[in-house]
Amino acid sequence: MNSKIAPLVRLDCKNSIKLAKDINSPIIVIPIYDLISDATAKPNQLFKKIKSLGGIHNFLDYHGIIILSLIMKDELIWKFSPEQYAEIINNIKPNTFTTVDGATYNKQDSKSFKEVRRLSKETTELLKLCPEIKPIGHVKGCNSIQIKLHLEYLKQLGIKIFIFHVGDFLRSGDNSMIQQAKYYCSLIKDSGDTLLLYGLGSPKLMLEFSFADMFITYTHFVTASNGRIFIGTKRKKYSNMSVYEAAVHNFKELSNYLKKLKSQTKLFSGGTCKWVEAHQEPQFVIQNQNLRK
Repeated sequence: MNSKIAPLVRLDCKNSIKLAKDINSPIIVIPIYDLISDATAKPNQLFKKIKSLGGIHNFLDYHGIIILSLIMKDELIWKFSPEQYAEIINNIKPNTFTTVDGATYNKQDSKSFKEVRRLSKETTELLKLCPEIKPIGHVKGCNSIQIKLHLEYLKQLGIKIFIFHVGDFLRSGDNSMIQQAKYYCSLIKDSGDTLLLYGLGSPKLMLEFSFADMFITYTHFVTASNGRIFIGTKRKKYSNMSVYEAAVHNFKELSNYLKKLKSQTKLFSGGTCKWVEAHQEPQFVIQNQNLRK
């Protein structure tokens, strides 16, 4: 099966919404931070308008699958409670939502584990508050043990589709971080479940992560806004087209590129994960590791 791509739609950008409709995307992703105040994390006027119209599908006049992403900046994460998430989810009525985000950073094992425990507890509470909408499990952790632990916890909640935010790993362009991200993703995909990747829009890196089932990206618009279009895997300056036209071109170019990739060609070689040996981590044991505590 070939990987697919879904556009991130910014609700305050008419062209972003128009693009999703013009390309007939069957799935779109909307970020929760478009629905809240950046200062207080309280629901904003746009949220209230969507609520008054009966939900996000009515607001967008869109009948495909809408994923609400709860991925956001750290300072916003800690301002939220399960009840606040549920207020937004139950009133805008997406088809699905990603589970609670958390701040887990490389080489911060203790802090990250506490954060995984927190967001796991809040995820359990949130699912009880939104029983009619099935979630996508956002897997978090700063090492392989935490990734596996959180993945298994989400599975115990009945979740079968997962998402991993690769943006923080790829932003610096550091190859070791890219390899680490691939290894963590392989742990999720190796379980046989569906894997969505958030924050990856580089064609070259899409090749490296071609084992994923879907990419969620806004790169098509960002690249167009920076005066560039994709030609294959390269970015080139464009002329004689608007930013919107360039964004449409970029999305189609990324989609066509993905169609040419065979799934999992980068994930396994002879049935063995290529990065297991390179990324083996200290096999320490955390006593009484219970995410429910």
